[in-house]
Amino acid sequence: MSAARAAEALARAGLNVTGALAFASYNALVPAAWRSAALAPGARGALVVGNGGRALWQAFERAPERALAQNPLDTYTRRVLAEAARACEPTAAVGFYADKRDGAYLPLVALAQRAGFGTPGRIGVLIHPEFGPWLAIRGVLLVAEPLAERPVAPFAPCVGCPAPCASACRGAVVGLESLDSAGCYRTRQTNPGCAADCDARRACVVGPAHSYSREQLAHHMRIPTRS
Repeated sequence: MSAARAAEALARAGLNVTGALAFASYNALVPAAWRSAALAPGARGALVVGNGGRALWQAFERAPERALAQNPLDTYTRRVLAEAARACEPTAAVGFYADKRDGAYLPLVALAQRAGFGTPGRIGVLIHPEFGPWLAIRGVLLVAEPLAERPVAPFAPCVGCPAPCASACRGAVVGLESLDSAGCYRTRQTNPGCAADCDARRACVVGPAHSYSREQLAHHMRIPTRS
């Protein structure tokens, strides 16, 4: 299976946002432990994998992992990525978003931005041209075939925006340029309305039709680190 076919299979499983990175671009962005020489010596390209909107959650709800008591969504996502990797010829290597190598995570935002997933927004997440802030980065497949990067079109969703996200934020931690991450964390610990939902994220004017269900967003917000 080619990387293009793998991307189609991933999309059917809810991982519906992918972007290709050239060999050199991937290696330039990641720590040494994640470079292809250490992780997959035969790799010549990287496929960054994520999900936008409700597709992943809808596929997950039909999966057997939904019944698991611990880490059900991550378990499902690991399986889907592993199946896509095994279907590649030769088998691709998987870099999962929650894994560490030599104490370092993959720099997912940098990889995804280079792969065309979107632009960092003032609410602290990437803003995708279609899905808006309703986007997550799940991992990378390192494949044997060379991959060509597509030129990334300029996209500046926060420039000139009246920032309804800042007005909606209960903790007043969304600034005109960026998010006060520490203040956001404190607000989530003390304000019940922010524990399982995010008014600022829901106020974004890009991609509102793709917003997560309350159950989906609550799940992600219960995970304090990498989801």
